[in-house]
Amino acid sequence: MASNIRFLHPYVSEGLRAAGIMGAGDILAQTVVEKKSFKDIDLIRTAKYGSLGMLFVGPVLKYWFGLLDRQIRGKQGVQRALKKMAVDQAIMAPSLNLAIASLVGLINNEKPGDIAERLKTQYPDIMKTNYIIWPAVQILNFGLIPLRYQVVFVQTIAVFWNCFVSQRLNEKLADKTPQLLDEQEKSL
Repeated sequence: MASNIRFLHPYVSEGLRAAGIMGAGDILAQTVVEKKSFKDIDLIRTAKYGSLGMLFVGPVLKYWFGLLDRQIRGKQGVQRALKKMAVDQAIMAPSLNLAIASLVGLINNEKPGDIAERLKTQYPDIMKTNYIIWPAVQILNFGLIPLRYQVVFVQTIAVFWNCFVSQRLNEKLADKTPQLLDEQEKSL
């Protein structure tokens, strides 16, 4: 039993950190982007978004960064950091963003068709923005930050990322669908 607790402790710790950071990102989205006063913050929405950090994002990232570190060997440096970033952005970024976008719909009791529509209209924009921000962050993370602090570093930057993602995923889909489709057609 004690060994099980020792095994779970780092995952629970990362989950708690991710919950706080994702919750903070949602509060920023509501107050700064959506211009709500503090008394009008939707605490249920914040708790739901934060719970994704606790139960999913924190533990997944803890495992993922350890796996990357074990699989991509070599001296710490630019070449290793670039390899880790490339694998992270090719595998984890699209998977994690897709999972979060889907899970937000589920925790908000959206119908499967609405979730699919949200993914179709918002996921491309989320990924486009991801590839503008995260490759540089991950090169710094993998090149300079010790493994035990990598999730904390990423989650600190992610406060602002989560503000963006929370705001995007909590927009009223009906209000944004025509505008998003127009933007997608122009980018093609």
